[in-house]
Amino acid sequence: MPTYPIHSNEELNEFLESYIPLVLAAAKKFDIDLKDDRFSGDHLGFHVMSGNEFDIYHQIILKNSKMIKDSVIHERRNRIYRFKDYLQADGIVVPRIEMFEPKPNADLADLRPGIEHISFTVEAYDDFLQECQKRGVPIDKVVDMKGSKFFKTKLIDNIEIEFRNDELGE
Repeated sequence: MPTYPIHSNEELNEFLESYIPLVLAAAKKFDIDLKDDRFSGDHLGFHVMSGNEFDIYHQIILKNSKMIKDSVIHERRNRIYRFKDYLQADGIVVPRIEMFEPKPNADLADLRPGIEHISFTVEAYDDFLQECQKRGVPIDKVVDMKGSKFFKTKLIDNIEIEFRNDELGE
């Protein structure tokens, strides 16, 4: 079973100290300044490789957080947790983590286990989405789930960024 950097807030903050500069640089390629006041850190997306890993890491995550949502999306379990002590690196605060297992029949070789994406809420989401489309930001998908909207970038230097109009799980 792979080991992911989520056993403690200290371990996650260490990970973020190297990850956040990469995220900021990827966004900057498209003139997106994630430190601008219109952006707020929302969550990390954590992808496990099996139901067994999901159960094991659920217990690990609970040591430093509280589960705020438990659901099944696309026939796979998905849970959202709020950290007791929010993560922070390079001025970016991350209050939540989302954990999900693989979709049924997913080719595991195509998956990216571990921290798969980082998400930010953005003011004036619809305007920002249009800006990104005009600028040529590589967008993988755009989703509107009953007014909860988000889009994800394709990989930019192996970084995937999600932008939302609301806080996940709230």
